[in-house]
Amino acid sequence: MTQYSVNVTTEALAAGAVETVLQVVASASKDLEVVRWAVSFNGVSPTDPPALVELRRLGSAGTSSAFTPLKIDPNSVASLATARTSHTAEPTTADLLEAYTVTPYGGLLVMQYAPDERIKVAASGRLGIRVLSTAAVNVTAYLIFNE
Repeated sequence: MTQYSVNVTTEALAAGAVETVLQVVASASKDLEVVRWAVSFNGVSPTDPPALVELRRLGSAGTSSAFTPLKIDPNSVASLATARTSHTAEPTTADLLEAYTVTPYGGLLVMQYAPDERIKVAASGRLGIRVLSTAAVNVTAYLIFNE
């Protein structure tokens, strides 16, 4: 399997608004599996309440910008999967796979899976990282997957 990365850096979150910060869309012909994903915040107030971070299956693209998955090994072939970032209209959601609370005051969450625990995305399926913060902060996130 070949590894790819999707990322977003310092995306501004509006206080109190749910935002999908990135999503990965498996190709119509091939499944993918999540190896690792992470989210971090750059808040400056230690009294801000934790942000809710979710990993979800998605039902639609929403309104967003295309992002080409990056090859971890530059000698690999291009990914068949696609990705979306900079969501201005939220996609519909489906299964909530994981949810965590993370402080926006410099908080960091990294999830890495053993090979037999990796989350699978079926052909044509969508998976996204969504965040809800009561503080207006910036978020940085990435997701690494095998195809």
